[in-house]
Amino acid sequence: MAEAIHRVVFEPDGRTLSVPDGQTLLEAARAAGVPLEAPCGGKGTCGGCRVIIPDDPPEPSEVCRNVLTGEEIGRNLRLACQVRVTRDLRVVVPEETRVGDQQILTDGAMFEAPLKPNVRKTAVHLPEPSVADQRSDADRLLDALAEKGLADLTVDVKAIRDLPKRLRALDFHPAVVVIGNEVVHLDRATTTDACYGIAFDVGTTTLVGYLVDLVTGDVPAVAGRTNPQTAYGDDVVARIEYAGRQRQAARTLQTAVVEAMNDVVREVCRRGHIRPSVVYEATMVGNTTMNHLLLRLPTEAIGRAPFVAASASAHSVSARELGLKIHPRGRLYTGPLVAGFVGADTVGAILATGMHEGDGLRLTIDIGTNGEIVLGTRRRLLACSTAAGPAFEGARIRYGMRAADGAIDRVDIHDGDVAVHTIGNAPALGLCGTGLIEAVAALLAAGVIDTTGRMRSAEDLAGEANLARRIVGADGERGFLLVSAAESGADHPILLTQKDVREVQLAKGAIAAGIETLLDEFGAGLDDVDEMLLAGAFGNYIRPDRAQAIGLIPPVPIEKVRFVGNAAGAGARLLLVNRNMRHVAADVARGVEHVELSQRPDFQTRFADAMFFPQAGGQH
Repeated sequence: MAEAIHRVVFEPDGRTLSVPDGQTLLEAARAAGVPLEAPCGGKGTCGGCRVIIPDDPPEPSEVCRNVLTGEEIGRNLRLACQVRVTRDLRVVVPEETRVGDQQILTDGAMFEAPLKPNVRKTAVHLPEPSVADQRSDADRLLDALAEKGLADLTVDVKAIRDLPKRLRALDFHPAVVVIGNEVVHLDRATTTDACYGIAFDVGTTTLVGYLVDLVTGDVPAVAGRTNPQTAYGDDVVARIEYAGRQRQAARTLQTAVVEAMNDVVREVCRRGHIRPSVVYEATMVGNTTMNHLLLRLPTEAIGRAPFVAASASAHSVSARELGLKIHPRGRLYTGPLVAGFVGADTVGAILATGMHEGDGLRLTIDIGTNGEIVLGTRRRLLACSTAAGPAFEGARIRYGMRAADGAIDRVDIHDGDVAVHTIGNAPALGLCGTGLIEAVAALLAAGVIDTTGRMRSAEDLAGEANLARRIVGADGERGFLLVSAAESGADHPILLTQKDVREVQLAKGAIAAGIETLLDEFGAGLDDVDEMLLAGAFGNYIRPDRAQAIGLIPPVPIEKVRFVGNAAGAGARLLLVNRNMRHVAADVARGVEHVELSQRPDFQTRFADAMFFPQAGGQH
């Protein structure tokens, strides 16, 4: 008997898909190219993949009833991962559920290094063969390059196959492309100045590519994307689990990220007015899981104790083999890793900020789904990774979303009046991570939330009428009304709930406890810290006093706080423009002392204490 096939229409895209009987809506959406938020990877725990089934919706599953509010179920919302297609369906994807463009940080502080790229493109003029000079074409080429100061080279065998025909077509006057110590391609002599590379920062949530002119060191174009792997889980653990579920899952994740990298290649080349064929090398930094998924290395051991990577070394691989559409003989260099959850992005940030060469004690914090923390000087560097969870990406928050247009990113309360600001000044759709911290800090300062994280009742706030009227019930839990349904762009009110506050406490507690643990391991106190560096998009957009108010970052004087932007991306550029930095990166990666927090009783104690909020004007 033939398998039943059903027709599913996704609106407002208008995409129609034939779906096998029993497939989930989340799987159908992925196949249709309609990426939905699925922070938990489709396990039904996060509530991110909310969709509306307007016509005769299926009965909500027990999971849906546990995750969705009664009001949401009444509006025909269901979790796409929980609905199996058994008939034709029309599905509406709300804006806040869609994985779309988001605010992506590209700028970052960069340690200065001289221009000394791994790729060189040099024009040479070879004497033509004769009876008196019967050197092989390869030897003739290498001798000419040695006269230009490029000695101890080899010729790639694929280049040798083309060499006789290519040399003669170019009248023995080629521009020779050398990657590392290997000749890989011969071009026209007039193209000597057309020599480019791309530096990638592949993050769990976003990826950024920098087009770099390897002759001048200039950056003609930068482009960013949401990492399409987010459709399979917001954090690295969810992706490791997905990769292990079925034989082709890891390849699916690898293909998704390579396609996004190719999109970036096309965009930066178009904006830089060059062809992708003159991009000869790419560098990439990312956490250990992103590195392994891209290189098709096994990830299973990363996801369970003792959290071991398959390889921590840097690798140089064929771009063609990975499907990266730069020059067909181009290479991809991936930076070295520190440990299972401390990757090349952390090494890149160390390089970009110059922590490996400074005498002063510096603390670098990169806040995301995983919080990477580095403390030290050129003599000693400690690093750890804290599983902060996806709350700071807007996941597992009742009305959370990514940092896209319509996301609340700032909250102020003055005399009981609430003012919110949204990205793009668009009607409010939800709370991004920055807005989440802003909201909690503002409510803490206004006395709506106490140091234990408890949200006070309307009766408790009787003396503050404007605030008291914003305390509402939300399916058995308390919530604070930030934006009314009439004022929002989402056809529903936007609340900060008691559960949201608890999620923030868990996330900020993990970061704060990690910082305390590193300071203790180093034998230093807060007063010894000369500079605190906030890295990454989250750190760049947050107001540091708000992060300090909730205890997310330590209460050092504000003048010691410096934003370093996308330091990981800047590190990837360093690895591209100066080949010697690759040796430095390897030394740094080997020298960093990794502090594994999960097995430390003192971390668990600090974590429990750090979940409290500080007293106003001081730390808890």
